[in-house]
Amino acid sequence: MLIILLVLVWSQLTAAVPPPSVVLQPTPPVTLTLRLADGRSEFRPGEIITLELEFASAIPKRFAVDGATYDRSGRLTIDEFTIDRIDDVSDPMLDYFASIGGGPGGGIRGIGALGEKPFTVRLDLNEWFRFDKPGAYTLSVRSRRVTDESATPHSILPTQSNAISFMILPRDTEWEQAELDRARSILAAKSPPRGERPGCRLMRFLGTDAAAVEMVRHYGLDTSGGCDFEYMAGLFGAPNRTAIVRMMEQGLRAPDRPITRGYLRTLATLSVYLGHPEWRPVATRQTKGRLIPGGELSKRSDLIDAAVAVYSDMLAAAMPTKSDRAGAITLAEGLGRPGGLSPATPASPDQLAAVFLDLPAERQATVLGFQWRTIAGPAMIPALRRLVDAPSTNQASVPDLALRRLAQLVPVEARPLILREIQHPRRGATLKTLGSLPDAELPELDDVLAANFEASDSEIHAALVQRYATKKIEPRILASAGEKIGRMACSQQASILAYVLRVDEARGAQLLDRAMASRITGCWRSLNWIADARMSPALEKRAIADLDGADPDGVIAAIQTLGRHGSPEALAPLRAAFQRWHATWNGRQEELIYSRAVDRPNARQAMVEDAFRQAIGAGDNWLLRAEDVRELQSLCVTKAFASAHGYVMRER
Repeated sequence: MLIILLVLVWSQLTAAVPPPSVVLQPTPPVTLTLRLADGRSEFRPGEIITLELEFASAIPKRFAVDGATYDRSGRLTIDEFTIDRIDDVSDPMLDYFASIGGGPGGGIRGIGALGEKPFTVRLDLNEWFRFDKPGAYTLSVRSRRVTDESATPHSILPTQSNAISFMILPRDTEWEQAELDRARSILAAKSPPRGERPGCRLMRFLGTDAAAVEMVRHYGLDTSGGCDFEYMAGLFGAPNRTAIVRMMEQGLRAPDRPITRGYLRTLATLSVYLGHPEWRPVATRQTKGRLIPGGELSKRSDLIDAAVAVYSDMLAAAMPTKSDRAGAITLAEGLGRPGGLSPATPASPDQLAAVFLDLPAERQATVLGFQWRTIAGPAMIPALRRLVDAPSTNQASVPDLALRRLAQLVPVEARPLILREIQHPRRGATLKTLGSLPDAELPELDDVLAANFEASDSEIHAALVQRYATKKIEPRILASAGEKIGRMACSQQASILAYVLRVDEARGAQLLDRAMASRITGCWRSLNWIADARMSPALEKRAIADLDGADPDGVIAAIQTLGRHGSPEALAPLRAAFQRWHATWNGRQEELIYSRAVDRPNARQAMVEDAFRQAIGAGDNWLLRAEDVRELQSLCVTKAFASAHGYVMRER
């Protein structure tokens, strides 16, 4: 009887437990589906293999996905690829990362919130691997792109994809030649919106000797299309490194070849690797497709510098044979660095001035805009005169920059040219140049300024009214713009309001109130734009009144207005407003954490806090005592600003 009873109990217990084959795995909160773009599954060696990573979740308002597709270091590290035949692939960037000893990361990236619909990221697998051997490959991805934003602090949710298979076909020389021809066509066309970059990426990944020759030929010729990094990466990954180094050495002596610093540094690094192959990082399962900086060569930067010096001397010897354009670009590359291209052959301002007109327009704009101090001098005057009167080109900023620099060197000569330009501004004209005259007003140009604005309330015409017009033409300006206040583009409206506040403050204050009350455009959040054009007592009064506004962006604009342009008397109301803000939000810091996925309507208040911190701590018209700094720190409620870390304050 006992045996029968035990059998019955055992049968009931085992019946309650499902067999292992039907045990259900828990559904992950986020799924990652990996697939090949366009449904393709066969590729030639060197063909771009585009992946799609699709993230999805049935849980709304919780998970966000980092949509980055590039990183300033040169390689994203948030996705880890697993390939079954890892020994049959190569990492074309392994040597490069091992030579630089780490680099800055980050970059512009979109963030997607999961829940209502999936979020897809497209990547080119060629950035990580080159497939030289034909056959079938299987790939999966483990990603760290997903953030759980319901947690405090936010936490990364690693996500594993499915596995996919694809086929690498045998090499096809006819296809490779056709792809190279296609890349050449793209480079020649420079078609917007992507310009040449698709063409140089085709060359980079193609991995053929012919593609390497083209990359050496194009490297540094035109830096406006964003191709130089692609060429550098392609040359590091090229199989025949000896041939690459020899071709680049020949380029130093080629008459029509300009030499950039990137070209010189790449050549030097490749040549050191060529002489010391033992310093190349070992390609293993653990290193391929990863970001492994700090290799042996990164510890021997002195050898790379020595190679740069040797190649610089070779280049200096070849400079007399360079064409005007190639020589000009090469000299421009020597600017802004001690000693120019090499200690023995510095590029002097007079040398560059002599060939400045041979520079491409985009390089002229770079030198005039960002390297002016290194070349400013009388030798540049003839070139500036030519550029001021040159016909308009696609580089519209060059004539404006040239006029600005001419005014700095010879103000008397530049004045009539600026007056002429004020009356008939060309495309690319800026107030920074045309507004640089010392005159407070130009009464003789009143009628022209008014007529230009009446014909076109463009940004430059409105800005010139603000800068030079007298009260005499106020009726004409108001007749043209008065009814548009509250509906105009923000930059034009800011200029007109600043003008009226200057010549008729009472009327200007009325127009300011109307503009700030309008919700037709977003200009009511741009009080600081008006102050940037011209500050006034009425504007300061309005900014103080807006410190307790309901809209965070309007409050931020008011704070920034007072921080940059407010009088010393504005500090007290700023501090008092921050104290009121602190009383409202202290203890509620979790509401101020920004999230793309979780609905936190008050998160913008963290930016209000930051605006208060910067305006009070580094305002242009006051200094803080040590106790003031400590009080300011105590008023911050978010973790990012509640410590002294990162404070930039002026203390007396």
